[in-house]
Amino acid sequence: MYFHSPHGDFLKDLGNYLPLGVLNLPSGPLESYGEQWEESYPNLVSSDTPAVYEKTRKSVWPLLCLGWLRTFCRKHPLDHGQTQVRIFILPADVGGRYIERSTRDWEHVRKLMKYVNISSEAWEGTKDPNLIDDIKSADHDSLFYIFNTLPSPAPYASDVSCPFSYHAITSLLDGTEKIEGLQTDLYAYQRRSAAMMVRREAEPIRVLDPRLEEIKCPAGGKFFYDRITGIIYRHPRYYEEAKGGILAETMGLGKTLISLAAILATKGHWPHIPPEYSLEQYQTRPEVGSLMQMAATTASRERIPWKAYLHSMSSTGNDFGNWRKALEEGMPSYTIPAPEPRRTRRPSTAQPGKLIRLCTATLIIMPPNLLSHWKNEIAAHVEEGSLKILYLDSKEILTPVVSELLLYDMILIPKNRFEEEMAAGTEHCSCPSSCPHHSPFEHLHFLRIIVDEGHDFSSFGRKNNAVFALQKLHVDRRWIISGTPSSGLLGVEANTAIQETLGGVGGDDGHLIRDILENRRRSSLNSDLPPSVRKSALLEERKDLEKLGSIVVDFLNAKPWSNTKGGDDAASWRQYIIPTEDGERKPKSLASVLESLVIRHRIEDIEKDIKLPPLYNKTVYLEPKWHDKLSLNLFTMTLAVNAVTAERVDQDYMFHRKNRGSLNQLITNLRCAGFYWTGFTKDELLKSIDVSRRYLESKSVAGQSENDCGNLRLGDFDFLRRAIEMGQTVLNCPAWNAFSGAHELGLYVEDFPQAARKSWSLLENSSSVSKNGPTSPLVVGAPQMFKAQQYIGAHLYEPDPTIGLGQLGTMTMDKLWQGVHSKPERATKDGGNPNSPESPYERQRVLVSTSTQKPVTMGKRTMSQGKQRTSPQKAASRGFGKLNVQDLIQRIKGSEQTSKSPALPSALKSDFDLQPSPSIDPSSPLAKTCLSGTASAKLSYLIDRITVLHTSEKILIFYEGDNIAFYIAQTLELLNIQFLIYTGSLSAARKSAYINTFNTTQTFRVLLMDAHQAAHGLHIAAASRVFFVNPIWQPTVEAQAIKRAHRIGQRRPVYVETIVLKGTLEERMWKRRKVMSAQEHHKAEKSLLDDDVMAKLILEESFLPLGEEEMKGDVRKQMAPLEHPQRLFGIGASEGFLGGLGGDPDKDLVFLDAAPKRKDVPNGTADSGDSSVPKKKKVGFAI
Repeated sequence: MYFHSPHGDFLKDLGNYLPLGVLNLPSGPLESYGEQWEESYPNLVSSDTPAVYEKTRKSVWPLLCLGWLRTFCRKHPLDHGQTQVRIFILPADVGGRYIERSTRDWEHVRKLMKYVNISSEAWEGTKDPNLIDDIKSADHDSLFYIFNTLPSPAPYASDVSCPFSYHAITSLLDGTEKIEGLQTDLYAYQRRSAAMMVRREAEPIRVLDPRLEEIKCPAGGKFFYDRITGIIYRHPRYYEEAKGGILAETMGLGKTLISLAAILATKGHWPHIPPEYSLEQYQTRPEVGSLMQMAATTASRERIPWKAYLHSMSSTGNDFGNWRKALEEGMPSYTIPAPEPRRTRRPSTAQPGKLIRLCTATLIIMPPNLLSHWKNEIAAHVEEGSLKILYLDSKEILTPVVSELLLYDMILIPKNRFEEEMAAGTEHCSCPSSCPHHSPFEHLHFLRIIVDEGHDFSSFGRKNNAVFALQKLHVDRRWIISGTPSSGLLGVEANTAIQETLGGVGGDDGHLIRDILENRRRSSLNSDLPPSVRKSALLEERKDLEKLGSIVVDFLNAKPWSNTKGGDDAASWRQYIIPTEDGERKPKSLASVLESLVIRHRIEDIEKDIKLPPLYNKTVYLEPKWHDKLSLNLFTMTLAVNAVTAERVDQDYMFHRKNRGSLNQLITNLRCAGFYWTGFTKDELLKSIDVSRRYLESKSVAGQSENDCGNLRLGDFDFLRRAIEMGQTVLNCPAWNAFSGAHELGLYVEDFPQAARKSWSLLENSSSVSKNGPTSPLVVGAPQMFKAQQYIGAHLYEPDPTIGLGQLGTMTMDKLWQGVHSKPERATKDGGNPNSPESPYERQRVLVSTSTQKPVTMGKRTMSQGKQRTSPQKAASRGFGKLNVQDLIQRIKGSEQTSKSPALPSALKSDFDLQPSPSIDPSSPLAKTCLSGTASAKLSYLIDRITVLHTSEKILIFYEGDNIAFYIAQTLELLNIQFLIYTGSLSAARKSAYINTFNTTQTFRVLLMDAHQAAHGLHIAAASRVFFVNPIWQPTVEAQAIKRAHRIGQRRPVYVETIVLKGTLEERMWKRRKVMSAQEHHKAEKSLLDDDVMAKLILEESFLPLGEEEMKGDVRKQMAPLEHPQRLFGIGASEGFLGGLGGDPDKDLVFLDAAPKRKDVPNGTADSGDSSVPKKKKVGFAI
């Protein structure tokens, strides 16, 4: 019953309610509804009511009592034993003045929605009452699938009302119109992306609150439902898009160029004054101003981009100096009031507000190694004088004062410098604005900020220093540039790059992309996957979304996610976006959120505009040679001895969970051993054999079998006996003893001068004497061979260049072995004598190589110089005891410290005044001296490929482990092939110089790069041949490495080769990786031991068989031969090669000045066309 009052009249009007849906309930004994609708409270307390409706009753009755619901009942047309109940609900945005609604009460609505039929058929009674058609749950598409199926940007100039932004968008979209200041023609997709950036900045569109879902009413019309809170609205609620977003075009498609185009198109545009500070922003002049002053003030008030106009008109030769001065003096500003003083008994003075100046500049923050890339792109694509640019890349360059910063169009600053710049001040400092505790950046309101590779600014569960620094800035438009905002937001085209194909990727590979998308569409809900894998995939997606949330909330300040916590309209990113523990993503909002933030083209739309050269990707399988087998078998021996003597139980067992770190290091070294390894010593090998023998003897005396010992398996004792035999085989190999003792990678040299042969041989100076005859190759290390090469090159003008070569060899080898034998003894765990007595099983150490074996010279020697260096130094003890695994862990820590100690004293410093070598008479015996093989099958293959290709193509070699790069570099230097090594230990300036030099000069033909350094926006399109020395476990790392070369700007087909040893754990790892799902990769991303299949393969690893001919000691059978032997003497060392012996080692590098200098600009600044930055042709490529 409704009383005649505004409140009663409102409740009586059914038009104020929304038709929600239908409940079908069993008719009670006292209910006698007819076929016509009548308003009534349904009987929800009958004893005949099923238990499932008890929960419905608890939801309906409170809402009926509150007046939120009205119900109409009738006998169900299809089942007279049931009552059809129509439910009308009062939406939250209607009648707020009459009925107060609390968030807590909406919880009843959320529960009710689980049982309501919302279909029009159920509303009309034409549907089986036993079928419930509730609100569909959210889509369960994976983050990867949603990201790769976002619609491509389609901006229109008509979407904006600002005439200046309209003109900017028009100029970007019109392919026939030149963008002022841009000297490069853009591809159509680049124009659309840049125009979309401007459109989102200038006039963000209103989008539906992402927390709401649009639901069709059963009686027609629609309503909007918040699935989390249960709130229902009649009318939609809107929020503006963020002024910015994430520019996420895939790797190598020109994100830097797109950003530069947007900057040039909006040159001189002004940021908006925040509404809360927009009152009383203009002051009255004390006197009437001149016409010029009033015009300048009007231009400022109307936000006219006068910089672009003056630049355009100045090209006609007109001088607008007075106008420019008047406009610069009248730049707009606003004041942030000082916070209210705290109440205190002491008198306080009012603090002045903080003056903020509007600035038309774009602030660009990037990783230090990408600053040179930005300089190169600016020089290549922006006309000279079009932009006034400030580079703050050096601590020596002081940040200009506010008045000077206002004059720039772009300010580029590396991330580390930016954090230091902003860390000095505090938000509530009471000092005057000129105080040194404040960065001048804090007193500017920038037009735009761009963070390159901005995914680094996101963090999981906490804010990092960069986020805190950014929050001190006042910025109108915010952009993140990253092709991979998180590991799950990876372009599908990157997956095609790692697909093995002989026909080439880059043509019609649409079917491949579709297959990849469908396979990864239902990531964490794929019932075919094991529960542990699904759980891992869900965890990874949750982490990805958490990091994305950090970007959305802390950087982009996107609504409603950045609404104040605890406010009336607070929105929780975690609650609405991140899936629940069972994988359900509650609202259907993730796709709409990404669409409103991300600018990215689908690959099929990009291919309409541009075709990259084909990409050929193949795996090269090599037969492991003698020394490859020995190294890998020693690691197998390590695992075998540990497993059996520890009886596969407790913490002494390497596979015990507490030893995961040590086991991971061992597996890492095992993978490096697929290339080469000298990390084991003779003493360790002997001790390991001794421990194994004593263990077997003790079990024999006790009469025990495998069944009597812990978790041993049948055949473990035989496995241990094979391990002992393998250890003896290795000890009986002269070459292994020599290489292990000298820590050299063995080279095999044919036709070395006979008189000096014995003096230079590693085998003749080892503890075992070689039985090979004089016609066999000389076995020598690369540093020793280079020493001989230097000597011959310095004496080629003499009648007999070999005179004195033997004496030099004796001196060189004596110094080498003296250095080896004079190394200090490694301390044991207790720091005492390593030969002290010990109990049989208390501190017995078996062979294990867990050292990182990092060459200590890598940080200093990363380019061809011709200056000799020592080999990688073996780290400290790698012992492992049967009952004391802590001793192993302690030794691993000790080895990491030892690896940082100084290298062995080099006996290879040049004593000669070298000159460029003359050519050698082909009939001379020295012309026949050649490198015929190495101790590494992979190195021999690489040398063959490099020597054939390096004259016509540039080569990019990816490695994992600095020792691998070091061994390759030694051999390249011996063959006079110029190289650079890009490793993590380089300074940012040197990293930039290496990339720039490799891309722009012909001096260096080979670039060796740590595979894990290739994922940070590097452009290396100069290389068309890519080699992976070891197969990469993480597909994303491999894909990003390949995309360094296969990108816009690449003019050649790109050939990728991954080198794998047949029949080894490496091959089994590679094949396992090929068949793993994305979810399995996520689970095992950090360690291949996290993959159950791979862990089992490692656990069951067996010994590689040794050939009979190899075991006889024939050097030729043991080496990995070169298909094309390489001459060693008289190869004509270039001036650049010899320059490293006494000249400037960096003379061939192209360093970009920390701050390019010009006579007409202040120090630290440069016009866009600075001549100190090399020019490039007009090609639309960038990162």
